[in-house]
Amino acid sequence: MLEKMIRSQTAKQEQQLESFLARHDAANPFPEDVLLTADADYMGDGRPCHRMDIFRPREAKEALPVLVNIHGGGFLLGKKEANRLFCADMCRRGFVVFCLEYPLVPDVDIFTVFRALTAGIERAAALAPDFGGDASKLFLCGDSAGAYLCVYLAAMRKNAAMARAAGVPQLSSDIAALGLISGMFYTTRFDNIGIFLPNIVYGRGWRHAPFREYIDPENPSLIAALPPCFLVTARGDFLRHYSRDFAAALKKNGLEAELFDMDEPEKLAHAFAAMLPETAAAQRANAAMADFLQAHI
Repeated sequence: MLEKMIRSQTAKQEQQLESFLARHDAANPFPEDVLLTADADYMGDGRPCHRMDIFRPREAKEALPVLVNIHGGGFLLGKKEANRLFCADMCRRGFVVFCLEYPLVPDVDIFTVFRALTAGIERAAALAPDFGGDASKLFLCGDSAGAYLCVYLAAMRKNAAMARAAGVPQLSSDIAALGLISGMFYTTRFDNIGIFLPNIVYGRGWRHAPFREYIDPENPSLIAALPPCFLVTARGDFLRHYSRDFAAALKKNGLEAELFDMDEPEKLAHAFAAMLPETAAAQRANAAMADFLQAHI
């Protein structure tokens, strides 16, 4: 019953997203100085959920750092095309950008998502030289649920016990830093996310599963495995408290973290920096994020 309700609501949200993207893309043409290679297959199985878009500057004089972007959508919806203009914006700030698609809940659980994205990141690192990228300078960024995925994939890179509990191979590529926009970091709080999400994301019986201790993103062993983090939020972001709480937890545990918390006169949308990169607020946030990431090369 719950899954049927979720699928019905998700279908409506997908229609709303498509309508927004049609209007937004029509009003904001793709920049001519960025080259886009769309729908590269990162797992070799031909499935649309295992494709990625690659963005590179039309003219680059040297190899650039690599930024892997993961879109949001609460694990339930979303598509890489929603972040196309954001990825182009970050490309213009000095990165070769790979934007990954991934399978969605409830068709799969979060561990299948982890495995797909791990394969995607490894493939992006392998392909980077062909597109003018230097995979020894590798960063992850994501918005909303994508930010959660960045945190967990990066943590499993260094935390072998966590990776074993998830049944996920550890990344071979090191992650230099993370960019986290309006992160949906908490999935089991007593709120509109935690009430319905855990069973369909982690599977029934998740409270007794080996991964249980890592579902809390404030687990000290998880935080200790993370690279430096740059977090973006703003007044109007309905998950602003998530970013504030997670940034505080990172700093409490001694991790380098910067919270870019915008208190603008007008409220800003959730994931504004990724979804509305042409706006003045997003331009400031994305410039600050690019500076932070590039400072950790």
